[in-house]
Amino acid sequence: MDTAFLLRILPVLLEGLEITVALTALALVGAAIGGLIVVAGRRSRFAAMRGVTIAYIDVMRNTPVLVQIFILYFGLPEIGLFPEAFACGVIALVLQNSAYAGEIYRAGIESVKRTQTEAALSLGMMPRRALFDIVLPQALRRVLPVLGNQAVVILKDSSIASTISVTELTQAGKLLLDRSAAPYETFFMMAALYLAMAAVLLGGMKLLAWRFPVRT
Repeated sequence: MDTAFLLRILPVLLEGLEITVALTALALVGAAIGGLIVVAGRRSRFAAMRGVTIAYIDVMRNTPVLVQIFILYFGLPEIGLFPEAFACGVIALVLQNSAYAGEIYRAGIESVKRTQTEAALSLGMMPRRALFDIVLPQALRRVLPVLGNQAVVILKDSSIASTISVTELTQAGKLLLDRSAAPYETFFMMAALYLAMAAVLLGGMKLLAWRFPVRT
């Protein structure tokens, strides 16, 4: 292990890390919001809306994010749209993980006893208010650990943006390998940075789970 070499390449990898953090953060926010839209469609009283949402979930969850990012990056120019590679990476991560987040939300909502909704309605609450004030807060508490795991998946999948030349952490490592003959040190440092980011994400989610415990 060449410690001096590790110190020399660290600034380059940290520049890539900044792009990885930006990709991950935007994808997390987008997927969190998109998941709410998905679960709303999944639980809609309109059969057509439910059918479209189920089809969307099936397509997103059963095709690789790599294929999705290629469709966006190479396919959108065919219809006159020319998004930047970074934007394609974010959109692909949001589209796929919104499907997963929606199903996670749905599982959380369905885990809350129906009697709680019935009690809220019997007190005069409107169904929408009962959902947002009674059911959703409990559901989100229950699924925080699963959402934490999904956040780590998004972090790792952000490396796929390197295939369309987004200079995030993985791509920065590839560029370093082209200029050096030290793959072990380069990949070791990349893995250490990914592990550090995953630890921060999981630590944050555990803190949230501690701050908002499930009440029975």
